[in-house]
Amino acid sequence: MKFKDLKKSLNQQIKPIYLICGDDAFLLERSIRLIIDACQIDESLNLSNFEGQGVKGNIDALISALTSYPFMGDKRVVLIKEFYPLTADIKSLKSYFENPCETTVFIIANLSKSDSVLKLENVTEVDCFKGDQAVAEMWIKSVCSKCGVAISQGAIAKLIDYCNVDMTKINGEIEKLTAYAYQSKKIDEDAVEILCVKELEYQTYEVVEFISAKKYESAYKSLTDITSTTGDGQKLFVSLYYHFRRMLYSALSPLSDGEVAKELKIKEFAVKMARRQAKAYPIKRLKQIVDSLAKYDEEFKQGIIEQNSAVWNAIFNVLII
Repeated sequence: MKFKDLKKSLNQQIKPIYLICGDDAFLLERSIRLIIDACQIDESLNLSNFEGQGVKGNIDALISALTSYPFMGDKRVVLIKEFYPLTADIKSLKSYFENPCETTVFIIANLSKSDSVLKLENVTEVDCFKGDQAVAEMWIKSVCSKCGVAISQGAIAKLIDYCNVDMTKINGEIEKLTAYAYQSKKIDEDAVEILCVKELEYQTYEVVEFISAKKYESAYKSLTDITSTTGDGQKLFVSLYYHFRRMLYSALSPLSDGEVAKELKIKEFAVKMARRQAKAYPIKRLKQIVDSLAKYDEEFKQGIIEQNSAVWNAIFNVLII
């Protein structure tokens, strides 16, 4: 299930085993908290924490915790983070997954998926990967409502774009915005523009948008802002290179946005943005740009050219022609 469906599911039934996986730290921790709260336990008595690396190949302590009864309560929770079990571990745990303890809720929280765990019985998966715009919008509106602040739809869209649909970053920025709107009780696009930090991926998108529209002064300002903020020309160059590769692949592929996102291991939101920008370039031109950027990338790695030169050569000799 998606994160947005977890609360409703918990209200209906608490499942015995959860695999929470995803690269959005905010959603991951929020999911853990929702499950623990739903169990209504005294955490000092009935919560056991494990780290995956600590139990690999030796899971006796984990099995003991899973099969222990709660102390002065109806349930206990066993939480393990970053657990990607070995074949021997799977064999040891298989019988527990087939017949989990009725009073134990077992939570596995991983940044990446664990196919070996998903194949076991009684596992409920919770998807906490970045890129769910619906969840981001719902959370922004919820926080603003609790703070008694009105936020425009344009401001919501801009905030989500700036943060690249990363809930950890969105949560930090919305706290800043609601504090800013303490007296006015409203947040508009200007407030987002003034206060919020743009992710590098969005800044790269913005630079390419300016260049496509031949707004070179705006593009130059964005580029100098990025390099002065990050102090890392290599990171900017790599971002440009992968951005155009994504645009080319998205433009050529007959697959849906979701299928392309899965192939490239990126967010569907990023594919939609790439396809939109790719329409401004003929396929042949996109291929030329990607080939040229690949050449600069090779020269940089071989020490023929330094990182800032690679960036500016890419901008002036490849993009603005």
